[in-house]
Amino acid sequence: MISHGISKNSMSKLTFASQFLRWFIIIFFIVCSGIPFAQADDQIVRVGVYENAPKIFTAENGRPSGIFIDIIEFIAKPEGWKLEYVAGTWTEGLDRLAKGEIDLMPDVAYTAEREKIYSFHKVPILSSWYLVYAPKGNNIHSIFDLKEKRLLVLERSVQEAAFARLSKGFGLNVTLVSVPDYKTMFEKVSKGEADAAITNRFYGMLHAKRFGLEDTAVVFEPSDLFFAAPKNDPKHLLDSIDKHISTVKKDPQSIYYLSLKRWTSEEVRFKLPVWIKILGLVIGIVLFMSLIGSIVLKRQVNARTHELQQINKEMEQRIIERTAQLAEAMEKAQAADRIKSAFLAAMSHELRTPLNSIIGFTGMVLQGLAGPLNEEQKKQLGMVRGSARHLLDLINDVLDISKIEAGQLTITSETFDLRKSIDKALQIVSPLAEKKNLRLYSRIGDNISEIRGDQRRVEQIIINLLNNAVKFTDRGEIKLDCHADDKAITLSVTDTGIGIKPENLNIIFDAFRQVDCGITRVQEGTGLGLNITKKLVEMMGGSIHVASKLEEGSAFTVTLPKI
Repeated sequence: MISHGISKNSMSKLTFASQFLRWFIIIFFIVCSGIPFAQADDQIVRVGVYENAPKIFTAENGRPSGIFIDIIEFIAKPEGWKLEYVAGTWTEGLDRLAKGEIDLMPDVAYTAEREKIYSFHKVPILSSWYLVYAPKGNNIHSIFDLKEKRLLVLERSVQEAAFARLSKGFGLNVTLVSVPDYKTMFEKVSKGEADAAITNRFYGMLHAKRFGLEDTAVVFEPSDLFFAAPKNDPKHLLDSIDKHISTVKKDPQSIYYLSLKRWTSEEVRFKLPVWIKILGLVIGIVLFMSLIGSIVLKRQVNARTHELQQINKEMEQRIIERTAQLAEAMEKAQAADRIKSAFLAAMSHELRTPLNSIIGFTGMVLQGLAGPLNEEQKKQLGMVRGSARHLLDLINDVLDISKIEAGQLTITSETFDLRKSIDKALQIVSPLAEKKNLRLYSRIGDNISEIRGDQRRVEQIIINLLNNAVKFTDRGEIKLDCHADDKAITLSVTDTGIGIKPENLNIIFDAFRQVDCGITRVQEGTGLGLNITKKLVEMMGGSIHVASKLEEGSAFTVTLPKI
């Protein structure tokens, strides 16, 4: 009986042990099976890289860099993406994207043809256009100067197809040669192996000077730049990119604007040769040892000499501190001046150049240089040219107000015929008045003839007031009165337009203000015309006043002192 009891107890323990081992193995496999899922939290995203500084390129340390890299790395952190970069040429990147070998290709311009192969997000990363670069001193002033020229262009790029269409439309015999990257393109042109190269504004702005090239007047094909994904975006990356780009573009201190400032700076980065650094270190050590020896010798002189040396050292320290303060203040002033100058230069070059090209090209097409046009085409092209001229006028207004605020606009003094200036202004505005069936006339006093002043600015004041009157008058007439006495000249522009509300009279001359008359839509424009007029009048020592009655008209009166 005892032997039987021990055997039964042993069997019970063996059963418990086998059940425990079974549950332990089950729990172990459940825990182990969860490890791969934890490791799979980070999604691998393969990104194509090619050479197109400053937008995207490989730095000296071998790491991808540039505007697009800064942005995708910023997005990858909160999205949990693990980025893997795949280097190659531009065409290799496009082929890999089409085959699904990479998940994203940066710096891809949208076209309808590409949308058939790739997918794009909605919010553009950058906007760009293309320019023709040639050696300094070239004679390329318009697209017609490219006739019989040999041009280099990036293989399978948007500008390759766009310029081919453009040159064909103008009937130009231009030889286009495709190259794999922009660096090769600029090198060949600088060596004289080609006449010119076509590149985007970012690459040209950063590298043209280094190769001895400059941009010409030929500007074409504005385009938006995106990240592209394989068709249908299999990894669902594009919606996340849109979300983050929409956010960072609203914050002036975001990674987006910091990256643009970092990579589009035109400052020259100068690196001292190593041998100069070594030589400077040796000279510094010698000077330091000489200073120590001099101090040791000076300690051996009498007490009076020591006191004089202490006073001298104190004065030297004060001079160093004052010099440092002056240098810091001067650097801040120069930095502010550089920012102001850069703004004015960017406004003038980056905006006026493409606008002048648009105006010039549309003018040539309207003249029939590219072939006959039907009436609808003439109408549409006329609208394009009119809009471009209007935009150029707005830019000129912004530049004028910037110069006035910066104290860079000066008033000249010369003798000119005021009566002729008034007639000139009326001739300029007359077509606008005739278009609206308005009567435009002047009443000039007999004593109005030659005066001294700034002719250009006086004419600008008259034209601004007349344009403003035409803009806000739908029927009736516009009258310009001018008379003078011994001390001043009075100019008055009166219209039968919509008038101004009494509560808006005190803000009518504010910058960027367009008052709502309550009976019509707010007119187009920047709201700078009257503000510039008031500042010009005050710079000439004069004054301007307005009187108006709603729905009956307005009268602007300018008084200028006689010089």
